[in-house]
Amino acid sequence: MKLNIQWEKVLYGIILIVIGIILAALHFIVAEDGIRDFISSIIAVISVLVILVGTYIIFSEIRNCK
Repeated sequence: MKLNIQWEKVLYGIILIVIGIILAALHFIVAEDGIRDFISSIIAVISVLVILVGTYIIFSEIRNCK
């Protein structure tokens, strides 16, 4: 049985997850005081969203392979 997975989309998903992890690490570096806390929280939200999108892309491609 041969799987028809589009590896390009899976690679994009993995890259998005890695970018999300990097943004999560950046979130802890930026946090200090005042406006930097606000920017840090925005980075944290973007990080979670990027990881979720990457996970969705990977699993939708794996699920659709026939």
